[in-house]
Amino acid sequence: MVSIPEYYEGKNVLLTGATGFLGKVLLEKLLRSCPKVNSVYVLVRQKAGQTPQERVEEVLSGKLFDRLRDENPDFREKIIAINSELTQPKLALSEEDKEVIIDSTNIIFHCAATVRFNENLREIHCTLEEAEAAL
Repeated sequence: MVSIPEYYEGKNVLLTGATGFLGKVLLEKLLRSCPKVNSVYVLVRQKAGQTPQERVEEVLSGKLFDRLRDENPDFREKIIAINSELTQPKLALSEEDKEVIIDSTNIIFHCAATVRFNENLREIHCTLEEAEAAL
């Protein structure tokens, strides 16, 4: 039987929701427990004047990643932030980014969620369907 780190060795992972609670925890655990994962593509939207890269860097600078920074200071090289908007058709991906994701991704973790807890259920369902169709 293959161990989890062996399974992820050399694989490319696509992660949505990397700036949220679940996504942060998953990203840290994946990079710490599976150091030979090839890369992690994180779909992140631009927000409040911050680029996707800046938002990811803010996450990676948090306390959650202290242990990973100590054990593997070069872990950031594996993370590739991609500008995306899950509520838009085709996730608002550029053609180039779409090709990279299609050609490279082995595993997908869809952890993105709305934080608008008063949102209409129909809108939430449509957003979920759009993301699933695009992924």
